[in-house]
Amino acid sequence: MNIIKKVCAQPKKLSGIPLNILEAYVFWQSNSRHIPKMLRYSMGVRIDSIFAEIIETIYLAIFADSEKKIILIDKANTKNDLLKFMLYALFELKGLKEDAFYEISLKMEEIGRRLYGWRNQTEHQNQNGSAKVAEPFGKNKK
Repeated sequence: MNIIKKVCAQPKKLSGIPLNILEAYVFWQSNSRHIPKMLRYSMGVRIDSIFAEIIETIYLAIFADSEKKIILIDKANTKNDLLKFMLYALFELKGLKEDAFYEISLKMEEIGRRLYGWRNQTEHQNQNGSAKVAEPFGKNKK
């Protein structure tokens, strides 16, 4: 009897901004179940939606041409700022514990810094007419 082996492509390991946003989202998901029910089904759902929008926008920017890339990075950065505000509002409403709020805030601040750097790098390369494309992925140093 012939046994057919399934050949599955190994997923790429993430680095840089995609890894940062994934880590923040996983942290959010692990803490969202501790949010009081009324807040979880109102603000919690909206925060989850904003996370999804940021992830989508980052991936669209990765594959966009250089002109659209800056627009998409700006959109992701604006959504990131909105997310930070919504998390702060949830914290003020006693929906998030202080340690959870502090940790996710640090993650979102790092994402904002990286998005800003990616935007500046892309803009600089556009001005110089550089053929090299700015990517949000960190360089793996060995």
